[in-house]
Amino acid sequence: MADLILLHGGNHGSWCWAPLLDELAMDKARFERIITLDMPGCGNKRGRDNSQLNLAAVAKELNDDLRNAGVTQSILLGHSIAGVLLPMMAVEDPSLYSQLIYLATSLPAEGQTIMEMLGTGLHGEDPEHVGYPIDPVTNSPEALSTAMFGQDLNETQLTWLLSEVAQDSTPPAVALEPATRTGYQGLVPATYILTQRDNILPPLWQRRFAERAGAERIIEIDTPHEPFVSHPVLLAEVLRGLS
Repeated sequence: MADLILLHGGNHGSWCWAPLLDELAMDKARFERIITLDMPGCGNKRGRDNSQLNLAAVAKELNDDLRNAGVTQSILLGHSIAGVLLPMMAVEDPSLYSQLIYLATSLPAEGQTIMEMLGTGLHGEDPEHVGYPIDPVTNSPEALSTAMFGQDLNETQLTWLLSEVAQDSTPPAVALEPATRTGYQGLVPATYILTQRDNILPPLWQRRFAERAGAERIIEIDTPHEPFVSHPVLLAEVLRGLS
């Protein structure tokens, strides 16, 4: 059995996996261990000054966390903006991973940043940019977070999620440094889980990202962007099938 490693997306931390962990705990035999990582400034690493870290430093720190935990040949799942980091983590130490799972992750073109990929408009306005569900300039950060993360959540879930999101600070380099996948192609088998009702990353873009990830298979699920909160039972069943 392999360890399952979970890496959160932007303005999230290891806390976001709690509903999924509850479901996975019902069948512990599928994974040796389940380990949740935190980017510097997020989750259990809140309060860190991450302003000077580059992508390579973030990837190495995350791998160091796994090396310190004695991880080898694990299954690494990354969500959303973590798509920038997964290839770099695999290249930095391929012995850590036997499989990569990209869950609704964004992978910019080589040499492009996340922010360049997103652009400044709305979904569908510009075929060269992902866009946003609502105008990020004229709407408040809370309204934008609600539009992006709030699908299929009840009031209690949304209140909890937004209160946690407000406390996390993703390393700026993850969004602002050009992405690189040098040395990654064919290194580790990859799967892409596509969320069909995603209010952040439209399915058309997710299919592009799956190709950039070198995904050997795409699994489509009828959920929004955060299935670990909105549909943890479904996501847990998918992950058990991939173990």
